[in-house]
Amino acid sequence: MLEEESTRFSRDNTTMRKCLQFFTLACGLIVTEASAPRAAAESVEMPSVKLRIDDYAAVATDLLARAQDGVTQLYEAIGVNTQWLKTRHLSSWPSAASFPADSGVADLTVVVLDPTMTTRIAPSPNAMGLAANAPSAQGRIVYVFYDRLRIVTRQRDVPGAAALSLVMAHEIGHLLLPYGSHTEAGVMRGHWDLEGFRHLDIGRLKFTPLQGQQIRRMLRGLRPFGPSQ
Repeated sequence: MLEEESTRFSRDNTTMRKCLQFFTLACGLIVTEASAPRAAAESVEMPSVKLRIDDYAAVATDLLARAQDGVTQLYEAIGVNTQWLKTRHLSSWPSAASFPADSGVADLTVVVLDPTMTTRIAPSPNAMGLAANAPSAQGRIVYVFYDRLRIVTRQRDVPGAAALSLVMAHEIGHLLLPYGSHTEAGVMRGHWDLEGFRHLDIGRLKFTPLQGQQIRRMLRGLRPFGPSQ
């Protein structure tokens, strides 16, 4: 989760909600977490995760494709294969019966919300994304508040695909890492100041080696190790 960022970019000292983790930009201090001991060597088999985007915000197809490529790049760097199922372009909350029977089953789903849906969820004012997660159980859905993200990218001249890649990769990371995992820098950075976000370069962001191990272990069905909140 990246801590929260509003379109007004005010300082935000809101405590993290217990069962939700937010991607945010903040003008405050960076959150840090204690590092855990390195784990024993892993097998060389490359784990994979099936991902799908449910797009309610009518995001341009080419922008979504570039954002997916960015996420794939970040996870390939830690030895994880991302398999993207076909994006579902939707206009309202559907019933399960409305999905095509052959649409496939994703391990994790990224739901890109329109402004009305963002309002319904009522996230904190600075949030760009949210991982539906809890300390006792791994979630399977993340949300992107696309209207907010688009405002920030336009105001700060940030490439939209890079920003969307970061939000998605960060929130997906929360579903694959111990609850509350953050670092001072990289994909799981706890807070982003506005200047850092303006100079966002997705090619230079990384997960830490420990986070890479944790994510691979999770995808292999092994108990994650390291910090858990």
